[in-house]
Amino acid sequence: MDEATAMALRGLVVRAVLRGTDDAGETQTAEAETHDGVLRSGVEVLQPFGLASRPPADGGYTILLAVGGDQGDMVALPLACPSARYGALEPGETVIHDAAGNRLHFRNGGLVEVRAQNGIAVQVGGTVLEVTATGVAITGDLVVSGQVSDGNGSMQEMRDRYNAHGHPGASAPPGPLMD
Repeated sequence: MDEATAMALRGLVVRAVLRGTDDAGETQTAEAETHDGVLRSGVEVLQPFGLASRPPADGGYTILLAVGGDQGDMVALPLACPSARYGALEPGETVIHDAAGNRLHFRNGGLVEVRAQNGIAVQVGGTVLEVTATGVAITGDLVVSGQVSDGNGSMQEMRDRYNAHGHPGASAPPGPLMD
């Protein structure tokens, strides 16, 4: 194989460092540095259907493919950013996250965990809904089937105590009773 052919083959697939991205057009494009001082601009980023992301330019990288062997027609595989990577997943788990630490984590066992950078966490698993946050507010109607309880007991226990309590001098508990 002659040197020109070897260099052409070598340029079909290259690793590149991101220098910027543009997400305003029909497709996301990237500016990437393939070799010291060699910039490729307007490189189309191939993204899977149903998932879009835009990593910070600093520290991101990608693999560029020369379509048809033409280094003037390059496309980028999905962009990576190791500095913002979310790791330590168990086999079979998936997480969607951003650089700020917000995430949607599909855990094994049917648990979905949502975390926002301000500390709000919502975990949904099966028919159980657990909300862990400070200053939780629920707006609208909340219908619950099953028991509702907190650290002091269940709602049914609270009803039973209310219905059984009395006042001095009264012959019966105050009404109406709690159902």
